[in-house]
This record gives sequence, structure tokens and C-alpha cells, in this order.
Amino acid sequence: MRHGLKRNNLNRAKDQQLALMRSLTRELIKNGHIETTLSKAKVLRSFIEKIITKAKKSNSAAEPSEKLHYIRLVRKHIAADVLDTLLERAKPLKDRNGGYTRILKTSKRAGDATQMSIIQILDN
Repeated sequence: MRHGLKRNNLNRAKDQQLALMRSLTRELIKNGHIETTLSKAKVLRSFIEKIITKAKKSNSAAEPSEKLHYIRLVRKHIAADVLDTLLERAKPLKDRNGGYTRILKTSKRAGDATQMSIIQILDN
């Protein structure tokens, strides 16, 4: 039964879903925006919003041990080479209570008419 399972699994196994989300997250953090399918963008939004919230808490943590705790939580989900970039992108979002990303629908893909979209991290 599917009770309580509301997340779109993108027709992939759990490890493949996680690998896809990590790679999309990495590119989104590096570039600030990426173009992908609408369904992937919607799943990515829920994935990255939680990570940005933890990164934001690490910037505003009072104690060094608390800051390190949040950095380790973020590091668990993303690659080390984009960690500093994410922490910098999270600084302007300190006064924002969620809604760190925006999804803009674009045209349909030529091959299979899948709805494409651009997902971007907001600046403030």
C-alpha cells in the first residue's frame, strides 16, 4: 500500500534517486540555476530547501560546535567542493523563512514533449 508516500520517486530505485538529486543539487549550487524537467525540479526543490535551511543555520549558529554540527549535516548531502559556495549562497537568505528556490516553466522538449523548467536559487 502507498499510505503516506507522497514523494515522486521518478521511476528510479532509492539509490538512483539520491544520486540524481545530489548531482542536480551540485549543479544548482554551482551555477545558481539549471534547466531540467518539471517533475525533477519539483522533487529537487524539496530536497534542496532542507539543505539550504541547514546551511543557513550554520551561518547563524552562536557556538562553534553548533555551527560544525550543521555543516556536517549539510556535508552529508552534498559534495565537499560546493560546500563553501552553498554557505555563501545561504547568507543573503538568513531573513527568509523558506521558499529559497523558484521554478519557471519553459517550453516542451522536442523529442518527447516533456515540460521543461528552470529552477533557480533566489538571491534574497
